[in-house]
Amino acid sequence: MSNHVIIIHGDLLTKERIDSIHEARSIEATPKHRFDFVVFVPGLFHFKMACADALWRIWVQPKGCRNDVNVFYQHIGILRPREDNKFATKPGFRRMHDVIHHDLWASILNCWEVEASKQNSAWNSLEAFAKSKPSWEVIVEMSEAIVKKYVATTSNLSEARGRSLKERDKHFENQALRNRDELLYVDLCHAMNGGDVGHVEASLLSWIYIFKVTGKHKYAYQMTHFKVYMRHIYTDSLRQIIRLNWLCNPTGKVFKFRAVDWLVERNNLYTKVIFAGKGSNWTIDHIVKESLLIELYRECHVLMENAFYIHSQTINHALPNMTKTLEKLCEEIKKNSPHIFKPGREADCVIHDGIMVGMELLMDNKAVIEDLGGEEGEEEVGADDLAAE
Repeated sequence: MSNHVIIIHGDLLTKERIDSIHEARSIEATPKHRFDFVVFVPGLFHFKMACADALWRIWVQPKGCRNDVNVFYQHIGILRPREDNKFATKPGFRRMHDVIHHDLWASILNCWEVEASKQNSAWNSLEAFAKSKPSWEVIVEMSEAIVKKYVATTSNLSEARGRSLKERDKHFENQALRNRDELLYVDLCHAMNGGDVGHVEASLLSWIYIFKVTGKHKYAYQMTHFKVYMRHIYTDSLRQIIRLNWLCNPTGKVFKFRAVDWLVERNNLYTKVIFAGKGSNWTIDHIVKESLLIELYRECHVLMENAFYIHSQTINHALPNMTKTLEKLCEEIKKNSPHIFKPGREADCVIHDGIMVGMELLMDNKAVIEDLGGEEGEEEVGADDLAAE
């Protein structure tokens, strides 16, 4: 085993158990007996769940951030009108994942509409802009302008908030900051789905800062630990092995990469819930016996679906049509004009820059390794969380 490694994907609890094994065997004489061949790789599915929870802690959990105009909680009321109470307490991963994407779509559409009207007065709507058939160069130029004007960075946000109250627009600042945080999350999702592990690895640092400021200290420490090892400890060959095995593609289709721990949780769902038996058959012995046949059961299920052409009647449902809901949200955003700078406009709550504050906390005398208190347990994974993204 001294010439090989075993890569283990998992959540924070898995990492803590591996650390306890390494600590208990640290006095052993050989790498094999010290279990040095066991290499932990953070599961990106659980990491993404932590990212969604961190955004919930910043934009939804504080009660002072719910009553202002154009806040995220107000948009959730339009996107999920019957689930306000769930989002106020603990919405779960799937709900947060969906509303982050939908809210960002509506916000970016409004950015395009505002920027198009500035570029050409005839483009007073997105429909007029589309009918003009703009060239690709114009689209690229406008997209770069949108990112520069309507997506906050630590430097330009600090500069804007350093001005006098008469020169500030707090609504515009909050919206630009939310655009950045949501773009960070959606960018991570796209990188994971596309199998771009280099992009995923580069995005870790921003989330480490956000984890630190939202009280997710264990995640901040463990991701910092992993990033340091990937940069300074692991050999080039081991780094390459980890990157090539960080994601998997069970279907072999384009843009269908999934985290390995997602695949593990999915197999656990089939093993422990769907095909675990019922009543008196729901025993550990039965689950162990049936676990070998899980893939066979799934193949039979798929075979029957294809034979009778009943795809729409099974668990793999089509994505909901959000057109009307997004149109309603776009109208609400347009009415409040969050992307049009208005000096002196006030807001009930000013959201702090999570990256900047987290960076300050990490640069403080208390290092992240010393500050592990207050972390909540792992979020429970449900069947909805494993739905195709």
